[in-house]
Amino acid sequence: MLTTKLRKNGLIKILTILSAITVPLLNIQQAANADNASSQVTVTVPTLNVRESADISSKIISRVHQGDTFEIIQKRNDWDQIKLVNNKTGWVHDSYITPADKTVGTINTFSLNVRERPSVSSSVVGYLKSGTKITIHLEQAGWAKIVSPSGLSGWVNERYITKDKPSNQHTQPAAPTAKKRSGQTTELKVAKASDAPMTTPSTKTEPMPNNQKPLKGKTIVLDPGHGGKDKGTTSIAGTPEKSLNLPTVEVVKLKLEDAGAQVILTRTNDMYIPLEQRANVANQNHADAFISFHYNWSNNPSVNGITDFYYQKSSNSLAAAILNQVAKETKLTNLGTRFNNLGVLRNNKQPATLIELGFLSNQQDDSIVESPHFRNNVAEGIYLGLLDYFQSK
Repeated sequence: MLTTKLRKNGLIKILTILSAITVPLLNIQQAANADNASSQVTVTVPTLNVRESADISSKIISRVHQGDTFEIIQKRNDWDQIKLVNNKTGWVHDSYITPADKTVGTINTFSLNVRERPSVSSSVVGYLKSGTKITIHLEQAGWAKIVSPSGLSGWVNERYITKDKPSNQHTQPAAPTAKKRSGQTTELKVAKASDAPMTTPSTKTEPMPNNQKPLKGKTIVLDPGHGGKDKGTTSIAGTPEKSLNLPTVEVVKLKLEDAGAQVILTRTNDMYIPLEQRANVANQNHADAFISFHYNWSNNPSVNGITDFYYQKSSNSLAAAILNQVAKETKLTNLGTRFNNLGVLRNNKQPATLIELGFLSNQQDDSIVESPHFRNNVAEGIYLGLLDYFQSK
């Protein structure tokens, strides 16, 4: 009886000691998990494949681009699981990312919408006045996730943020060398994405002075193709064309407005607009130019490049000027300007063109056109093309 009691007391002491050891270990693990969940990284290569699992042979589910920042969910060997804009997750190799610095900036426009998600169709959760200091936590596809001093949190168009100069700079890591351990190999190159010729990122310039507004007095109608029930084609990475057209047009709009133009969009969110109604926007506003934005697709995955179309012979010069400059700025293959009996052009009484900004069916084009840097280059090309067109008249 006494022996049994002693054994029982001994067991209780052992369990007490184990619990004393285990609880701190659990706390340490929880703290480590919290650190992993809150840490952020920045992409250091032009285009980086995001994979379904932590394996070089795993399916590519998306692509991210240089300068984009992401939250790390967990780590596995040389791979990091990151959270994407659409709340999906994927894995990237850690040779192509670096820890992100917290960035501080200032709102540089009169009143800036703060949105729930990084999209112009997302709900507005608040507004920020010019001069408000904000902290930037994430940057993705031309949007920044910010927190204001009052605690307002959400996404804003990063064009309207002037970033403070960082106190120190991270140097970009040298190209990774081959690593092999225990029969495992790591990804040395980011499939074909990192090998594709990339466009040079455009730097955001200061707004033009009032006496240098070369498009002042011009009315430009921009048409983001498709929308709503009409999604258009779909990219290799799974992005519907309609979701690329609108963000591209938004960047072009800002560029042209900065040059003094009055810019009108045929749609400002994900909604379906009939072709005739799109053309009527140009007709009713007596537009000086109408440009419809699309991305292309071919059953032949090797076909690549950009092209644009006209219907009225008088619109040929507009189409040619636009295409030549956009091809020059984006470095994509110029496939030439062609006649096409398209409804949005046929019903248009104003100078009108429809531009196809690369093939989403081609891996090289797709990796380039889904980058926010590409949109900046398109905007520059459209701006320069319009200058050429109006100067030639």
